[in-house]
Amino acid sequence: MQNIEGGGLPAMSGDRDETHRAVVAELASVIEHIRKSRQLIDSAIAGEAAAEEATADNVIVLDDVTPGYERVDAALRQCEAGLNVSLRLLQGPARSGEAARESA
Repeated sequence: MQNIEGGGLPAMSGDRDETHRAVVAELASVIEHIRKSRQLIDSAIAGEAAAEEATADNVIVLDDVTPGYERVDAALRQCEAGLNVSLRLLQGPARSGEAARESA
């Protein structure tokens, strides 16, 4: 992992809450990046479909890349699901601790 100068986790500051927040924020950022990538893939698939519809009936398109996009999208979907579970696990104890402090 990187130190704070490199844009990653803070250097060994001893502040566990700060490190925890940095990990959660980085994980949320990765999830958002995956979502944006999936949107780009969806746009590419839609563009391919529109291009296929625009071709004449007697033209055969041999370079269909849609199945590749669909496989990549499926892999990203699984990755996003796993990262969401990880994020919830990381947020769970923090949220429980905050609720306990607020009720005290």
